[in-house]
Amino acid sequence: MSENVQQVLHRAAQPAPCQRALQHLSRWRERAGAAQKDRRLSRDTFNELFTGEWLDLLSPRAPATRSSHWPTVVESARIAARACASTGWVMALVSGHSSIARRLPPACQDQMYADGPRQLFASASTSANSQLSYEACGIRVNGRWRFSSGIEDATWLMLNAPCQNHPAAWHTPRFLVLVAAQDIERIDSWDSCGMAATGSHDVQAHQLLVPHERVFALHEIFAQRPSKPEIDYIDRLPLAPFLATSIIGPLFGCAEGAHDAFVSALTDSLASDPRIAEQVAHSAAQLHSAGLLYDSLISRLHEAGIHDQALSTCQLLRLRRDRAYLARQCVQAVQRLVGRLGASSLAAGHPLQRHWCDIQAIAAHRDLAWSDAMLACGEATLRNGSHDQA
Repeated sequence: MSENVQQVLHRAAQPAPCQRALQHLSRWRERAGAAQKDRRLSRDTFNELFTGEWLDLLSPRAPATRSSHWPTVVESARIAARACASTGWVMALVSGHSSIARRLPPACQDQMYADGPRQLFASASTSANSQLSYEACGIRVNGRWRFSSGIEDATWLMLNAPCQNHPAAWHTPRFLVLVAAQDIERIDSWDSCGMAATGSHDVQAHQLLVPHERVFALHEIFAQRPSKPEIDYIDRLPLAPFLATSIIGPLFGCAEGAHDAFVSALTDSLASDPRIAEQVAHSAAQLHSAGLLYDSLISRLHEAGIHDQALSTCQLLRLRRDRAYLARQCVQAVQRLVGRLGASSLAAGHPLQRHWCDIQAIAAHRDLAWSDAMLACGEATLRNGSHDQA
């Protein structure tokens, strides 16, 4: 879709940030190749993401609204990913960590923002040697955590792991530890062909002592908090479904961008080929169908939010199932186009090839895993002995 074409936004998204994203599409597209080669977003892009307020939509210091910023985050990331999936990823996934910071005590938030409003929060996945150990003065953090998107530009890092010797370990499976990014070692391990510019490197902590006031029970931070008076539902409902579903913004936008890149790359002779026309229409129809599912995923969470209703176990399983199904549809739509354009699209600098690599990397994320999602939802359907209503 050209940035000159009116973007159809989800009804819950605030138009102004999304329209600003549309206005930035051409420059993000121009930088996408260099970002892939450099394996990180440019300083200009990060400056724009902050000045355009996309990285602060869920910040603890963001203006409160009664409609929630979460759908706007997802839609803005979708728009950005049409030009550069890594930019959309940082918008949705990395900025989404601010919703965790929102739930921390005010004194901790003051510490995080002591150096100014421009703060970026990264997270990382645990590995076999991620270690937390309780001491009288704090938690000792040691070992390696993986896939820390945005760590090169982050100011704070949110790590989690079990802490077996913690006094509260008997009822707290994992602890969330807030670490200054400058206090950890970044390991240049991110060499993926797709989503290269997210800079999702591993990190290493070397016997770092974190004071207890920056250590929290992970399940309590993510839990439903109905007694909280905050306006934004992102502060009240269980947080995990929102964070996991944010990924559909860059996913769907990347697929749309691939379709745009395919059409733009066609020569006059190819454009007149009826086989090409059939494939373009097929993928466009598949993406239209995927768009309806994308809209439904956002709507289900938004409606639950504005009505202060946490999703049931069955609803969560269907949410997970539909995220995985959306990912498969997007991958198939792009794969069809790559196969039709042929070897000419295999060059590293070709936009379609970049989108193809990016969407495979996104679809490999655990929150979009096909087998686990379908197995869990299918077993629940069979166990209940009734037709699974979407």
